[in-house]
Amino acid sequence: MGQTGQDRQSVEVVKYYYVMCQKGSIVHRAYVQLDPESADILHDSLESRYDLVQVCDVKPEEVDPELVLDNRP
Repeated sequence: MGQTGQDRQSVEVVKYYYVMCQKGSIVHRAYVQLDPESADILHDSLESRYDLVQVCDVKPEEVDPELVLDNRP
């Protein structure tokens, strides 16, 4: 049996993303865990407010633990 649209949506793929944004000489860097759709939304939101933005998925072993933002409720 195939999956329904609702079944497919309930399976979230969560990855680590490196986030960097710069405005003038100020640079912010962090790693966050997001699903791909949320990463796209974050990128678009930051892009409207910063001069330079980078949001890209990274392997867990590439994550700097000191730059991880905890986004759990």
